[in-house]
Amino acid sequence: MLKANSAPAAARNEYPTDLLARPLTSEEQAIVGIYDALRDVLAGDLPPCATSNLRAALAAVAVTVTDLGLRYEHLLDEGV
Repeated sequence: MLKANSAPAAARNEYPTDLLARPLTSEEQAIVGIYDALRDVLAGDLPPCATSNLRAALAAVAVTVTDLGLRYEHLLDEGV
């Protein structure tokens, strides 16, 4: 689960650029949207099987997000 101070995607600062200040492509924006959506769903009270599988999906998307330089976050540090 996310820490209490983690805001949903709509309230978090939008990322119009990557870590090198380049504008995000539409595909990169979609990837970040998927990443945020998974984080938001995991913040809820889910059955253990859903939590486990969605965390696995989030881990794969998080690798993509960091490899592309879209965001740099440590999910374990944030309690995901």
